[in-house]
Amino acid sequence: MNLKRTALVLILGAASLGAMSATANAEPVRQPAKQEVLARVHHQRHEIRVAERNGQISPRKADRLLAADHRIARHARAHGGRLTRVEARKLNHQENRIHRHIHS
Repeated sequence: MNLKRTALVLILGAASLGAMSATANAEPVRQPAKQEVLARVHHQRHEIRVAERNGQISPRKADRLLAADHRIARHARAHGGRLTRVEARKLNHQENRIHRHIHS
């Protein structure tokens, strides 16, 4: 009886060590759509601030554009940050609209 218990503990210990080492070596999941959207949001926030500083857009318009960018970033980060192709295209389209408003 004692031998069975010892064998069981050793087997379970070895299995758990194997599982831990497998997860430690696993590469992080890449999410290129999320990264692309967030990088673009970051770049456009900078463009909005520069345009406001140079007087190309009013402070009120800058606030509206920054709020829209914030909504896009929040959507990209929601649900673990996984974006479908349709969601990525939708967010990209929204970013295009914001970009046109910066330079209009």
